Amino acid sequence: MKKLLISLLVVMTMLPVLAQEIDFINNDANHIELNGDDWSAMRKALKSPKSWTDGKFQLVQIGDSHIQPDIMTAQVRNRMQNTWGNGGRGLIPAFYLAKTNEPTDYVLKSSTRVRDYSRILSRNWTTDIGLTGVAVRFDTAYTELFVKAKVDGDQFSSVTLLHAPKGGYETASVAGEVLFARELSPWAQSFRLKAMTDTITMGVPCPSDFYGAILSNDKRGIMVHSIGNNGATYQSYCKVTDFGQQLQVLQPQLVIISLGTNEASGNPSGIETYITRLITDIRKHNPKAKFLLTTPMEYQKRSSRQVAQRVKVGGGKRKRARYKTVYKTVSSYVANSNIEVVRQTILDYGRKHKIATWDLYAVAGGRGACSKWVGAGLMNPGDHLHQLEAGYELQGMLLADALIQALK
Repeated sequence: MKKLLISLLVVMTMLPVLAQEIDFINNDANHIELNGDDWSAMRKALKSPKSWTDGKFQLVQIGDSHIQPDIMTAQVRNRMQNTWGNGGRGLIPAFYLAKTNEPTDYVLKSSTRVRDYSRILSRNWTTDIGLTGVAVRFDTAYTELFVKAKVDGDQFSSVTLLHAPKGGYETASVAGEVLFARELSPWAQSFRLKAMTDTITMGVPCPSDFYGAILSNDKRGIMVHSIGNNGATYQSYCKVTDFGQQLQVLQPQLVIISLGTNEASGNPSGIETYITRLITDIRKHNPKAKFLLTTPMEYQKRSSRQVAQRVKVGGGKRKRARYKTVYKTVSSYVANSNIEVVRQTILDYGRKHKIATWDLYAVAGGRGACSKWVGAGLMNPGDHLHQLEAGYELQGMLLADALIQALK
């Protein structure tokens, strides 16, 4: 354990040069494969900020538990905003209110008790699931929402509340003053604040299930939104009613889909069907959006087997020795071969449909990478599946570098 902690500390202090220093990272593979798609319009837009919609260039990353804590996506956000400007923190799902893990760079709480909540993998949804993959229903007809952006530079001048389409948030009370909403869609109302801030308490009626918020500022720049849910698959997001239409509120120029890990835990044979359904749904309502499919890196699953041992149970100098066979359970980790199937399916899909891909599997080191990431203090030694914080930061840096290269 001591060796692991030392390794992790070293890794975290060396992140800016890590990709070049770790020999198992395949830097030659770290690029976007366009597969015949044309990203020239995005490149042109980034050269001319005046052409951006409302002064923002919008990216959305959709994924699973690798994306939910927003560690990987935060690296993409930070590096791209350092290049093209900070347009705001972006989407903040109501994860804490839905009793699941939340990114550490914001706070979203309510003054009243949550009566009911649903998450995208809940067996039975008792609320309307929304764009963020979670939904909460408050216990009263009125609540106060406390919102705080904890990172310098993420101050906001507008707050957009996301909700079920049964009823919106037409007004809000801030410091005793009534604000009137601008309706962006049946699922979204936006409130303009009097001044930039990093903390606000909003009193709002609760006519419908609540999904989260969007924090934006008055500056031109990049906004990178993270939609990640533990255990999610392509099929999970296909189950969300009007997911593609709800996504319109983010006005995405680029949609990054980082799924496949959980498909590899079962039978991955049907993944192509759900890739098509999800992309078709998003593209129908966001026709100008480009797509980037990313592959999952190798992970290992626990394997247990019975090992026979002969144990002496009697006998001595004058007696014949007696033995019996006992069985001991021995656990180890073995690579999940389904990951390679999922990876190839995603890469083939991109080539076939002229959709860009980023092959994290190859960039991370290909076959055998999992053991190396665990040994380097980048991957969780307890499950050989999830990265540690430094691992997710490294993945985000690698993706950001590939994106910036492709978009410049």
